[in-house]
Amino acid sequence: MKKTTRRLLALAMAGTLLIAGCSKRSTDRESSREDRVSEHNEAVLEAPMELSAGAYSFSEGADYEMSAGDDFAGANANTTTTDSPVVAAPEPAVSDRMLIRTVTLSCETLRFDELTSGIEAQVSELGGYIENKSMNGTGNNNDLRTVSYVIRVSSDSLDSLINTIGGSAVITSSNESTEDVTLSYADTEARIESLRIEQETLNNLLAEADDLDIILQLQNELTYVRYEIESYESQLRVLENLSSYSTLTLTVTEVLEETEPEEPHIKTYSEKISESFHDGIDRAKTAFQDLGLYLAENLIPIAVFLVIAIAVIIFVSVKVKKFKKKKTAKIAEAKKETKPSTTENEEK
Repeated sequence: MKKTTRRLLALAMAGTLLIAGCSKRSTDRESSREDRVSEHNEAVLEAPMELSAGAYSFSEGADYEMSAGDDFAGANANTTTTDSPVVAAPEPAVSDRMLIRTVTLSCETLRFDELTSGIEAQVSELGGYIENKSMNGTGNNNDLRTVSYVIRVSSDSLDSLINTIGGSAVITSSNESTEDVTLSYADTEARIESLRIEQETLNNLLAEADDLDIILQLQNELTYVRYEIESYESQLRVLENLSSYSTLTLTVTEVLEETEPEEPHIKTYSEKISESFHDGIDRAKTAFQDLGLYLAENLIPIAVFLVIAIAVIIFVSVKVKKFKKKKTAKIAEAKKETKPSTTENEEK
């Protein structure tokens, strides 16, 4: 009876403490967890945690797991004690780092169809895929085409694809960036491990609980912990995908004349004058060509307008001439009528 009473009292005390902690965390759960993580990181920076040999094992793909039989409490003895302890993972070697590589290329080509079909075929051969593709232009009547790709290929195959594109087209611009997510991946794994330990503790308390309020609180906590575990596991999958498959953003432009790459050098004054002179000639040619195209496109309307204008001019000139003749005839008749009257007056 005494043992049973002691067990019931201990369970009631544990349940009371758990309810108080759960209600406090429910008010601002997310901010509290972030604060704990930041405090833990500061503690690690100020006093690095000493891990016993074999406490963690680093496997391929930056996968940290606790070895069988290791004592989590002993491994975490030098860290700050919290409701959800964060397991610090050792920094991996350089060769095992997880890198997210992103490359952006723009190129010009005279053989648009041949190049684009070759790129798509090689992407398929390398085991990659085209995440997005968009095209503008028809390729007819100097309506030059432009296609944009977002290509995902394995990190080991990206250089091969870039070399193929560079050998078949003229690269006009390029940009490359690399992001190291090794520590982020390891930290996320450590958070998952801590949450699983918290989940196991809550399951043990739930198995021993017999009070309905305590059971409901424990179930709510387990639901939230499971949600956090799934969220962090999703982040791990995203990081694994981004690091294993590099991203190539490619823009292919169809041209009538490929741009010849020039070696960088300082232009002299004579070269600048020659370049300006040739630019002026090119602009004049372009202006005359545009004028010719405009006249060709509007030849019929211009011809109709000219015919109408000439007809109007002829009609107006004929009318003016007739009017002038009538006016002249009237003036002549008026003069003839006035002459006899003047002679009669003179005779008188």
